[in-house]
Amino acid sequence: MIARPGFDRVETGDVTTTSRRRWAALAVVLTGQFMASMDTTVGNVAAPSIERDLKIESGVAALAVAAYTLTYASTLITGARLGSDRGRRRIFVLGIIVFTVGSVVTGAAPNGVLLIAARAVQGIGAALAIPQAIAFIQVDFVGSARTRALAAYGAMISLGASMGLAAGGALISADLLGLGWRTVFLINLPIGVLVLIGAVRLLPVIPVSPRRLDLPGVALLSIGAGAIIGPLTLGPSTGWTSPEWLLIAGGLVVLVVFVAWQRAQQRRGGSPLFDLGVLAMPRMRPGLLALLLSSTTYTAVLYCVAADLQDRHHYPAAAAGLALLPFAVGFGVGSIPGSLVAQQRHPALVIAGLFVLGGSLMLLAVVSRGDHWSAGPAMALLAAAGLGYGAGFTPLLGLTVASVRPDRIADATGIATTTFQFSFVVGIAVFGSINTDFGLAAAMSMMALLAWAAIPAVAAMKRRDIRSGR
Repeated sequence: MIARPGFDRVETGDVTTTSRRRWAALAVVLTGQFMASMDTTVGNVAAPSIERDLKIESGVAALAVAAYTLTYASTLITGARLGSDRGRRRIFVLGIIVFTVGSVVTGAAPNGVLLIAARAVQGIGAALAIPQAIAFIQVDFVGSARTRALAAYGAMISLGASMGLAAGGALISADLLGLGWRTVFLINLPIGVLVLIGAVRLLPVIPVSPRRLDLPGVALLSIGAGAIIGPLTLGPSTGWTSPEWLLIAGGLVVLVVFVAWQRAQQRRGGSPLFDLGVLAMPRMRPGLLALLLSSTTYTAVLYCVAADLQDRHHYPAAAAGLALLPFAVGFGVGSIPGSLVAQQRHPALVIAGLFVLGGSLMLLAVVSRGDHWSAGPAMALLAAAGLGYGAGFTPLLGLTVASVRPDRIADATGIATTTFQFSFVVGIAVFGSINTDFGLAAAMSMMALLAWAAIPAVAAMKRRDIRSGR
């Protein structure tokens, strides 16, 4: 048997035992992904209760919600690089520790300042841990096993974000031990401890050759991305003021400087934070574009439907969250075909999924008009939208990184996770504003068009495969 990176380097004995251990390790990293995804949405549910309990202004609560997303999305590439250079297991464990400690401090925060700081720490912990999940799958799984692992990864993203809305509202309503909103963060403590135990026992230790971390690159990327993500996160609640647009423009300038710095590092033979050459690899650019366009609809659906149900139809938070479960279930079911269909047919599967996603959202725009939801059709269409997104997301992610060599997997996973995490922020910013100003039907119609706009990028990936003889 040919040794592969990961378990085959450290395991001996029965191959079946090694395979089971690999899948058990995958369950550990996916549980970490579940926690990180859940906390991207649970803050929105908890914000009103936080305002009342801590007696803080809505802007402070919104900043606490934004702090997690900002640090998470802006440091994912750094987390991926550290995993490659310092060891995936070590950085994953460190990330889970930081995330869990940040969760506990968030749950115990006595004021808005500490709450914001703790949420930022949570984001940093997530950014350290989560990029290791795709790297783990890409390096330690092959063939159909990799496809199944990626399907589980995609399903866990959807499940975590959806549970953040549904379970978050339920926990706050239950008011366990009189803790109220604090339970939605403190629940990460027992989960985090279990993940840590599993990671120490199951994740393989792979020898690495540490490189010097590109600290100027880290600073430029974090500042540039943060200057863009921060205003995008806060924009829907603050009304898009001039300073926010100036920050976004400044962030773009800083990112241009970051790219120039990375190129200079490569020319000098240094160790850049991100190898720009990975973007020239087959499928990467059209794959990332398709991920950006299609994933922008994901959190936008969750955010806009929940906001419409609560603000226009006066649903309680728990009921609004539960109403979105069909979307999450549909995503999980939609992830299954990707593990059953041959990889050569994945582009067609992605295109079909995007077509279903866009069509379901367009029909949902029709159903959501008027003063009353048609509950049955709306739930069915949410399930169909989740089915389409699930059928497209996992194979698309696999196609995007499939041609990446193991020595470049950190760059590929870093840019892929940053792309869809950034798209989640853009979705809430853009469609949250459209929903506020023009209503849910307008937001859903625009989401449908965006989902369909990703189809040409997937078709371009297929044409490249044909030209290269795949």
